[in-house]
Amino acid sequence: MKLRIYLTAHWQDAASNCAWVLLDDNGTQRDAGSGTLASMPHADDVIAIVASDRVLATAAALPKLKRNKLETALPFVLEDGLLDDVSAVHVTPGSKLADGRTVLYALDKGWLSRFLAACSTAKLRLRRVVPEFCLLPQRNEEWSVAWDGTRGFIAMAGHLGGALDVGSDTRMPALLQLSMQQHAPAALRLFTLGSDVAAPDRGIKVPVLFERQHFDWRKAEIPADAPNLLWGKFTPPPRIGELWPVLRPALMVLLLLFCVEAALTNLEWAVLAHEKRQLSNAMSDTFRETFGADAVVVDAPLQMRRNVTRLRHAAGVADDADFLPLLEKFSVATDELPGRVLNTVRYDGGKLDVEMRLSGANAVDMLRRRIAETGLSLQVTDTQTAGSTQTLQLRVSAGGAR
Repeated sequence: MKLRIYLTAHWQDAASNCAWVLLDDNGTQRDAGSGTLASMPHADDVIAIVASDRVLATAAALPKLKRNKLETALPFVLEDGLLDDVSAVHVTPGSKLADGRTVLYALDKGWLSRFLAACSTAKLRLRRVVPEFCLLPQRNEEWSVAWDGTRGFIAMAGHLGGALDVGSDTRMPALLQLSMQQHAPAALRLFTLGSDVAAPDRGIKVPVLFERQHFDWRKAEIPADAPNLLWGKFTPPPRIGELWPVLRPALMVLLLLFCVEAALTNLEWAVLAHEKRQLSNAMSDTFRETFGADAVVVDAPLQMRRNVTRLRHAAGVADDADFLPLLEKFSVATDELPGRVLNTVRYDGGKLDVEMRLSGANAVDMLRRRIAETGLSLQVTDTQTAGSTQTLQLRVSAGGAR
């Protein structure tokens, strides 16, 4: 549901009444009334429509400034055309016109601040504040006028517009007359406010198109590019739904990159798994060719190593996993280590269990490097440190065995 609030000069504080309408997502009116902000129904989106006589719209050439500096500089751009002090005015930049100027909207800052505070107290989630004249249908080369017989407002290209002064069917409003002297439109489209009224067409030298269409802020469509006067320090915190159009492209790119990365990773794992199966099958075939086709293969590399060891022992040839070759390689690897002291050495099943002491902060790293250079495998099962001395429990084996 969407709540529209019509904000006029009569609104001063939370005790003031103002008109409102409640619309569903299709724009159909569900309820309407007039009252204080606290008495209004709550909705997902709350939009305030500000009466045209509360907003000054003009166009000016702006200097190239960053957003935080531009907010401070904007009131001074309109200083010559303001009756109030620049510090009391909130100025919002709008669309850029064809001649390079930017449309600016000025609003009383204190009045807007009171309204926002009252909305917050009433727990109304105000998202936009839009000038009333921006809701008036308008075409590029034409101007649109909403008129009640004596007063009204005008909408021009680029969401320029404003309230018109007093006029009648025989006297054109002075503001409209001055505007047309500066730049006459191709035509003037007339919308009525209330019952059908005569157009202020005396002295108008462009075609006046009677729309015979009643303008109602309650039902009028709000253009997507209409200015939101909640700008700068008054900008409401963003919501996920509002950020989604901005975040969606980046999230889609990230999702695509993730899918590509996942596909490449799975492909790489599939290739490696295939190569592993081929290698395992090749080792199993080699084992059966060597030791018989009826041999049961569970772990081809381990079984091959054990069988080769048995064959070497049967032929009287020492194996790398035997005690003496293993001890000799270990002694060569550790001979020059600082503070080396062997406490115990035990051999079982092709492995040496050694307890030794080393001195120095880098002694263990040096031990690992020297052991690797000799082709042995090292597993440190326990480490005890006392000052600069370390007592290590090691398991040393030939090749890749543990």
